[in-house]
Amino acid sequence: MEAKSKVPYLREEIGKRKNQTGRSFDGGDGGGYDANMETRVMKLEEFVTDARDRLTRIETRLDQTATSAEMHREMTDQTWRLVTFVCGFGAALVTATYFMATQIK
Repeated sequence: MEAKSKVPYLREEIGKRKNQTGRSFDGGDGGGYDANMETRVMKLEEFVTDARDRLTRIETRLDQTATSAEMHREMTDQTWRLVTFVCGFGAALVTATYFMATQIK
């Protein structure tokens, strides 16, 4: 019995709090109009535009940066170039040393 008597009081308190926060809707007649809805939608549209611009800048940066697979491939290529150079230079030194040892007396 006591719970039924509190229902009108709770409805009244909820109505007061809705009006205090400024988020009151129309009377629930199905019209669906909210006085603050237009400003809220405009803020959301601004956010979407800003987010789209940020996303475009991020995608541009990502297109310009190398992926880890590209970095791995470039490091492997550079390593093999270095190994080839060192082996070739070592072979040239061995050949020069052999030539000097056999030809110069």
